This record gives sequence, C-alpha cells and structure tokens, in this order.
Amino acid sequence: MLKRKCLVLGMSLMLASALYGCEQVDVPTISSVQSAQSVSSDAAAVIGDIPTVQSFSEEAVSSDDISRIVTAGINAPSAMNKQPWHFTVVTNKEVLQQIASDMSAGRPAGAPAGKPDDGDKKDKAPAPAPTGTGPKAGIADAPVAIVISCKEGSEFDAGLACESMSDMANVMGYGTKIVSSPTIVLNGEKKDEYKSILNIPDDQSAVAVLMVGHPADSIDTSSGATERNTYDDVVSLVD
Repeated sequence: MLKRKCLVLGMSLMLASALYGCEQVDVPTISSVQSAQSVSSDAAAVIGDIPTVQSFSEEAVSSDDISRIVTAGINAPSAMNKQPWHFTVVTNKEVLQQIASDMSAGRPAGAPAGKPDDGDKKDKAPAPAPTGTGPKAGIADAPVAIVISCKEGSEFDAGLACESMSDMANVMGYGTKIVSSPTIVLNGEKKDEYKSILNIPDDQSAVAVLMVGHPADSIDTSSGATERNTYDDVVSLVD
C-alpha cells in the first residue's frame, strides 16, 4: 500500500509538470521512502503490462480520481491537436444496466457476447466461448464507465485518449477494461436516445467504453487469461 501511495505521488509530480508546462504550480514532494527514479520505474512497469480486469468490486471511484483519469484523456495527443473527442463519465447504474439490457436484447441466441447478428453468417457455428475461469465483466459491472466519442475518421485519436485514461487509472491503482461492443447499441436504432442520455455531440459517435474500478481480488480472472504475443512475433527491426 505504501509503495502504491508513493507511486501515485510521484506520478502526480510528473503529470503536473506535463500538464502545466513552465507555470508555477504547487505539487507534493516525493517522500524519502522512495526516490523519483524508483517511482518512475514502478510507473513504467505498470504501464508496460496492463491486464484487462474481468471482475470489479463494488467499491466506488472518487470524483477526484475520475477527474484525474479523464484529464489524462483530455491531454492525450491528437493529429494537429484537433482533440476530436468527447468523454461521458457514467456512474449511474440504471443507465449502465439499460445499455447492458439493450445489448442482450439485440443479441441472437447462441451468439458470443457483444457480437451482432450479421445475417449471412446465421448458419455458421458460433465462435467458441473464451477459455478460462471466472466471469467476463460487462458494462454494468464496473462502478465507472467512460464512453469515448469522436468524429468520423478520428478513431485513432480517440483510441490514444482512451489508452491514456487507462494508463492513468492503472498507475493510480485501479483496474480497467476497454470494450467496443456497447457501441453497437449506442450507435444503433436508439442512437438519438443515447446521444441525449450521454450528451454525445451531434457530429460524433461512440467508439469505445473504458470501464474503471477496483479489481475484485476474491475472484479468479487471471488463470484463464489469453497469453500475449511475444516480442519476436509482432516486432520487425529495420536497421
């Protein structure tokens, strides 16, 4: 716990410098318990291997922490600094459950979670269910869901913002899960209704949802996790 607090403290110092540039701001000093170099190393370790959380506890995320997480998205890089995104922070359980219910209602029997019926492939066998033990968290299972919206053609920029928020949340000690399946509903037949509920700008559409919360330690969601590709599998070097 002490190590985590020191890590968050150190990241606050570095983020303050990044967000405010040369302006003079009041920032906390790093305790002698852990040096700035060690804090930076710990943060790099967290960002370098971020897991997908499949079960969240019911513990709430504070409004201050939500603001810090969203600020990381606001300050993410974008092409020509156009910042073509919008973030809707949803903590209302009724709204999250409505989205989850609409997703279930639009899913054909036997179809994998989050996959719409594509008509021509009805006769094909459904894809196998994910392996491993433990539940797979849905949008209504996290205390916070951040809907990321953007203009058409700006999905890459929105992805950078989503990842920046996920990184921040993990450095702060939270767990995250990024999903796109809810956008099938958010951009579907009820698009206008959801745009009103979520205050999504008229010229934007939902592209992803970032779920944030405290991981539920009592549930095994890691033993069946999909393995990462190796460095050699996905990296080419051109000297």
